[in-house]
Amino acid sequence: MSHEWSTFTRAVVTTVSLILLGLFIWVIHPMIEPLIIAVLLAYILHPVVKLVLKGTRLPHAWAVAFVYFSCLTLLIVIPSILAPVAVRQATGLSTYLVQIEAELEELLANPVVFLDQEIYLGQLLSNVLELTTESITPGAEGALVIVERTSTSFAWLLVILVSTYYLLLDGERLLAWIVRLVPERTQPDVVRLLKEIDVIWWAYLRGTLVLMLIVAVTFMVVWSAMGLPGALILGLLAGVLTVIPEVGPTFAAILAVLVALFQGSDFLPVSNFWFAVLIFAVYFVLIQIKAIWLRPRIMGYFLNMNEGLIFVAIIGAVVLWGILGALLIVPLLATAGSIAHYVRCRLLNLDPWPEDVTYATSPPAELPSDEELAQTFPDADKVTPVPPTRSKAIVMPKGETK
Repeated sequence: MSHEWSTFTRAVVTTVSLILLGLFIWVIHPMIEPLIIAVLLAYILHPVVKLVLKGTRLPHAWAVAFVYFSCLTLLIVIPSILAPVAVRQATGLSTYLVQIEAELEELLANPVVFLDQEIYLGQLLSNVLELTTESITPGAEGALVIVERTSTSFAWLLVILVSTYYLLLDGERLLAWIVRLVPERTQPDVVRLLKEIDVIWWAYLRGTLVLMLIVAVTFMVVWSAMGLPGALILGLLAGVLTVIPEVGPTFAAILAVLVALFQGSDFLPVSNFWFAVLIFAVYFVLIQIKAIWLRPRIMGYFLNMNEGLIFVAIIGAVVLWGILGALLIVPLLATAGSIAHYVRCRLLNLDPWPEDVTYATSPPAELPSDEELAQTFPDADKVTPVPPTRSKAIVMPKGETK
């Protein structure tokens, strides 16, 4: 005969469960970053799957397979097309570096007199290069480390690819399972919170697309005005790569500088070297404006957040958690703010979603209807339908009533 657990038993079981959950997370913590990337990719591709379902009436599994393998094909084909270009550029770079080396040797052959002492910079540079080469040339152990890291990276890539596929396939059932974990009376609140979080993340993605577009157009215009060959392509790459903090802008800058170094300007009367220096200086100034002023303003507008908070959060995330942290910190903060707003209202017996609200920015996009919600959570039979909310991130009620 079944019986209810006592309060003490529930407390013990809850404590032990939390400890085991913490140990489990600690054990699998190396997998957390690849799984986060997989969740983000599945979230971005999910609307594409929905479009395919509406346009073709394919079964869900077939639509997921079509979208997934189409994107995978693009990821393979595009690098294959760009690889020959990269090889030619690398060959040209090596030739140019040989010329620079010959010019430097000729320049450094004569000693420099400093305080009545002759300093042979050529010999000094040779010693420095020798030490540098020895320090970066891997031995047998270093080669094994490189092989190990390469195989580990391949394993994580496989985890990302497989996890993305199954999240696209079973993500809706996973959300329904999460809803059923909470008590029945709280399930409507969980559904509304999930819808609000969905609005937040799509607002972040829209803001990211706007940022990419502005950066791409800006660099296209600037590079064209300076006579940089391939200005349109390089500007487009600068816009696309700006979504990746630190690494993206650095890679785009290297490409622009290399093109300037090899090709020079179409009409500016400067040498290739000084044109490359000018390109780097202009790029550095523009990218700082983007990081300090443009990105915080755009994200602040779309997510209804303070611009200074966004800037500090991104810088702190880069230092503490790297690229992935900087990429996700803004929507995570907005999500945390939305959850904190809900918890505060429940603690104070206030309505978390008042009907009469004022938005600090433009109204958000329309949220899914109850019919769309039923399709999203097909297994959550006990979830009570609720009217769609128009909350964006953290709404500001005109008046709070008990």
